[in-house]
Amino acid sequence: MNLFSAYPPHFWYLLLYAFGLFVAFVTIVWNIPQQKGRLGALTVYALLFGVVGGLFALGYSALGGFQRDRESGIIVFALLGIIGLLFARHVNGRNIALFPLILMLAQTGFLMLYRLSLSSAKIVGTEFSKQIIFTVMGLILMFAAIWLTKLYFLLDVHGDRLDLIGQPKINVWVGHLLYTACVQRKISYHIWLILTLILLAIPLVFGAGMRMSLGAIQVQPSEFVKMTLVVYLTHHLTRYRQKIGAWDEPISSRIAFLIPPLLTLMLPFGGYILQKDFGPLMLYSLLIVCMFFVGTSRLLEVGVILLVFVGTIVAYNQFFPYITAALPRSATIIIDRINIWQNPWLYSKGEQLVRSLWAMKAAGLWGMGFGAGHPEFFASEVQHDFIFTLIVHELGLAGGGLVILTYALFLWQGIRIAVATKYDETWNEEWAWFRLRLALGCTLVLFFQAMINIGGVTNFSLMTGITLPFVSYGGTSILVSYLLAGILSFCSLTQHEMR
Repeated sequence: MNLFSAYPPHFWYLLLYAFGLFVAFVTIVWNIPQQKGRLGALTVYALLFGVVGGLFALGYSALGGFQRDRESGIIVFALLGIIGLLFARHVNGRNIALFPLILMLAQTGFLMLYRLSLSSAKIVGTEFSKQIIFTVMGLILMFAAIWLTKLYFLLDVHGDRLDLIGQPKINVWVGHLLYTACVQRKISYHIWLILTLILLAIPLVFGAGMRMSLGAIQVQPSEFVKMTLVVYLTHHLTRYRQKIGAWDEPISSRIAFLIPPLLTLMLPFGGYILQKDFGPLMLYSLLIVCMFFVGTSRLLEVGVILLVFVGTIVAYNQFFPYITAALPRSATIIIDRINIWQNPWLYSKGEQLVRSLWAMKAAGLWGMGFGAGHPEFFASEVQHDFIFTLIVHELGLAGGGLVILTYALFLWQGIRIAVATKYDETWNEEWAWFRLRLALGCTLVLFFQAMINIGGVTNFSLMTGITLPFVSYGGTSILVSYLLAGILSFCSLTQHEMR
């Protein structure tokens, strides 16, 4: 018996995963010089991508994928290789670990969906192959976001003269259209507020599960609020710095600047009452507080926002009997969710959460192993909200901890990218501060979404319908996550790469 066969396959999977996270941690902490570190950055990037490929190979082999569905495994490998080469041109000392961390999460999602397809209970059918399609579409959107945002930057700085700075013909043609439609007309940033309000209103008018069919693909428009709200808040805070950043500005002007984003939150609060959906309210509230804290660097603005939140909760509690009388069904569901959160074992409606907790407890530190768990006995719809439960069930608390650590490193990488943009202030101050806030918003919205999902399935917070970014099955959620990753990648580009 050799050393490799002495331990189960998921042990080596966890060991390789931990090694990949250690390398990612080192790249985030260690600042590679931009001028001389291009080769070093690409070398470490290639190592991390090798880890991603090795992780998928180990997991897929342990699940018998190469015997049952060899073609899908080859497709995923080809996908990883192609996108790895495509993203390599954007790699620099600021973002070495960004894309590999995302793909570590994505390959874990692939493995869990394939594992569910093997269950005797037929939990999922074609979700594994659909997830591959959604990921390809998301990656196309990601690269398109990098390209178009970079093009918009060049147009804003140089005007419609991209041919004079040596841009390819395709960039010149598309840039001319973009310049005529957006840059030249100076479209107000309030368009992002209008888009956000429209997208937030859709669940209130058509229902929380409203979807649009585009052929064989269903799109949930409200998911795109994550992007439009981040861009709107970025514009709003940039305008704050330009017009109200002075320390001698009247307090009334500073507080008045908080009104638009706070009014925007009224729509998800309405969804909280009418649609019984806690997720958007928690996500957008955390995003607004953190972005205003960083964007203004003043406690007054953040204090006012927190005071409004606390006052709203107190008022809601005071008028809850009237809300119960007016909307008895909604109020009952809200009470049930709070009671389930406090003690899920006392309520029959808490069975889904109890099964989730049971599955994680039964896993222990090292888990049941690939394909050895019993997903048919715990939470339904495990491929969506409860996929973290399956990860812990089969890979143990160690596997769940590594996934959480991946999101923590993603947060650190995103913050480092945001902070690094301040060094671009010498050549374009306005865009440097804009990209700082934009990178921070994209990072926070994905990180908070992950923590809300994990907190819900582990009973650390109220249960919501929010998915786990890059891991859970879901078309629109996957597309928006990669779209935000593309914007974050644009923010990581250096002065030389932007030009």
